[in-house]
Amino acid sequence: MIFHTGAETDNATAIADIAAVMETYFKSVCDADVDLLRSTFHVECRLAGYRGDETRYSSGESFVDRVTRRKPDDASNFRILTIDRAGRAGVAKIAYHYHGIDFEDYMSLLLTDEGWKIVAKVFSGVYVDESKTVD
Repeated sequence: MIFHTGAETDNATAIADIAAVMETYFKSVCDADVDLLRSTFHVECRLAGYRGDETRYSSGESFVDRVTRRKPDDASNFRILTIDRAGRAGVAKIAYHYHGIDFEDYMSLLLTDEGWKIVAKVFSGVYVDESKTVD
């Protein structure tokens, strides 16, 4: 006898929900919509990574503040590369081009009472010589 626990459905729903948070994150960065961006982060969110050779550490709120000072619509080529989750914890790997830099981010998320929230963003960004890009 086979019992359906709903685990497959729960996993598919969780993956779709995490993907939606990643899409919202990217849209909010593109549009410089800081209220929408803030809604994707847990209040305790931390960021760490590389922008070229420079190491960066900050809070989610510091990142939101930087987005307010940038030109909207300077992000492109957003892709979700992978999503995985175990229970109420998940991780998404995303890639995009932003301000002349190709980024790959590992976003760690937790399922909270308000839904999936980004609790940590670890990233690597490589500057691109845009004069050498081919359309």
